[in-house]
Amino acid sequence: MIKELLTAFVITLTACSLPAAEYHVSPSGLDANAGSKSKPFKTIAAAAHIGQPGDVITVHEGTYRERVNPPRGGASDDKRIVYQAAAGEKVVIKGSEIVTGWKKVQGDLWNAVLPNSFFGDFNPFNDLIAGDWFNRRGREHHTGSVYLNGHWLVEAARKEQLFNGGQPQKAKGGNLFNLAWMRQIGATESRVSAVELSARNGTRDAPSSEGGECIGYIEEGDWAEYQIDFGASTEHMEFRVASQTQGGLIEIRLDSPQGTLLAACTVPRTGGWQKWKTVKTTIIPTSGKKRICLVFRAKEVKRNDSPLWFAEVDETNTTIWAQFSGIDPNRELVEVNVRESVFYPETPGMNYITVRGFTLE
Repeated sequence: MIKELLTAFVITLTACSLPAAEYHVSPSGLDANAGSKSKPFKTIAAAAHIGQPGDVITVHEGTYRERVNPPRGGASDDKRIVYQAAAGEKVVIKGSEIVTGWKKVQGDLWNAVLPNSFFGDFNPFNDLIAGDWFNRRGREHHTGSVYLNGHWLVEAARKEQLFNGGQPQKAKGGNLFNLAWMRQIGATESRVSAVELSARNGTRDAPSSEGGECIGYIEEGDWAEYQIDFGASTEHMEFRVASQTQGGLIEIRLDSPQGTLLAACTVPRTGGWQKWKTVKTTIIPTSGKKRICLVFRAKEVKRNDSPLWFAEVDETNTTIWAQFSGIDPNRELVEVNVRESVFYPETPGMNYITVRGFTLE
């Protein structure tokens, strides 16, 4: 019995006094290797699986497309598990995968069809960005993205936005205006509710949850007309306008769409309502009841200034359409998001882990 206890004690002391191990990882390695410098692992995950408190995992130059999920942490501040890039070597861990096999649809527009198995148990093209901190701007935004030579493309709000041949074109339709109030400045400071005013010419009713009164949809060149009694002492007035447009200019004119320009309000392209803008007109040297026209002027938008992508996910495949301006994507580096994270312990409470020297993308 005493002999057995002494043997166990010696084994325990031996285990406690083992020196920390250093494991190596290299793109040229194999996960079946022992992880030595001459026979490194191929993936960081393989080294993480066997790393113990006090061990060092040194990763050599290359790009690693994997999720590192440390199964354990260190034991104390003196017995950490250290993940480090080899001195002087560039190590990148990416959450993306390369996509080839793009097929031309038209012009600069291409598409690729990927089986959903390509993404494993997480498909970012079927995962929405959400949270109290995030402004959706009236449209959906996915955690997936498409990258061309390291630069990301912009997600389109609708697939139709990609089918334009890549040519400059005027923004069309869907230019929705919402008017909170008009205020005369002069003898009186009274606000005139938009619902009290009449609108016509190219407008139709449209619901709005942003407050105020919705003018409706105004196409390029269309206008909405109002009649306002300025009063003898009125010098100028203010409009409070919000819009949901593809970019352009709201002009405020006297008497007709071609009348004297009183003020103008530029609006950016947006898939949702922009914030209210208060627009002050120039001095109006008239009194009595006059017509005021709100006119929309679309600005030219060159789609390929910001190449777009759009994706659809069904039960089997994920189809991605993307604009590649003047290039063949099969001859360039095109990547898409695949992993939800690149270095992140799945189990909470993983302490005493050091991560240094990596580029995480």
